[in-house]
Amino acid sequence: MAETPSLQTGGGRRPRSPTRLVTVEAVEPVTPRLTRVTFGGDQLAGFGPPRPGAHMKLLFVPEGARWSPEDESAPRPPRRTYTPRRYDPETNTLEVEFVHHGDGLAAVWAQSARPGDALFITGPGGGYDVPDDATEIVLVADDTALPAAGTILEALPTGCRATVLCEIAAAAEERPLSPHVASSPVWLHRGSVVAGTLLEAAVRDLTPASPDACWWIACEAAAMRRIRRHLLRERGVDVSRIHTRGYWKLGETAYPDHDYGKD
Repeated sequence: MAETPSLQTGGGRRPRSPTRLVTVEAVEPVTPRLTRVTFGGDQLAGFGPPRPGAHMKLLFVPEGARWSPEDESAPRPPRRTYTPRRYDPETNTLEVEFVHHGDGLAAVWAQSARPGDALFITGPGGGYDVPDDATEIVLVADDTALPAAGTILEALPTGCRATVLCEIAAAAEERPLSPHVASSPVWLHRGSVVAGTLLEAAVRDLTPASPDACWWIACEAAAMRRIRRHLLRERGVDVSRIHTRGYWKLGETAYPDHDYGKD
């Protein structure tokens, strides 16, 4: 997803978050389609803590080009949006998980990243705050949203029951969503099926124990809209209990990061 200007509810632009220079400290292949990169650097001081499901920008300066955040007249480098999976203020380290689907700019970078590589980042921003009174939540996520789903699992209020539906490419992509919170996701292996089809069917077949359950849905944009319409129009779920995000869209690259499905 590419960056677009964020707006406050009052219509004014939000202050731009500082641009930080970070360095790759570790690269860990987690599954055939997922790489975890740990960043470090003094400029990470004060980065967080990010809210659950927050996003950040990674700036990719073209090889051989010179660019500085202080040069406001220069065009900004290409950017992509990712989830800050884990930030440790004591060690000034930040983990980001890269899902490899296609030959995207960030995915290609992550597959060749090595310790010592430098990158500019901004953020964090956005996120989702689980209501304090939530007793049940349904997390609906595809591959791209699993890191964010993990941060939400770790932020649930005590006693909140979580049902997790995860659509992934194949069984080899199954993995723990959190090292701290146990969960038993329903794994949906997409194979050659159109992205989002299995998630939509699973939602239609699911009946939460509580009629006031919260719903967090993040996946392919068209599938997210179909699921949102189903919950609102066919089930009558209160809109305040639904949080939706289109993380990407079939047939598009660098999809904007502000698609909440409310149009």
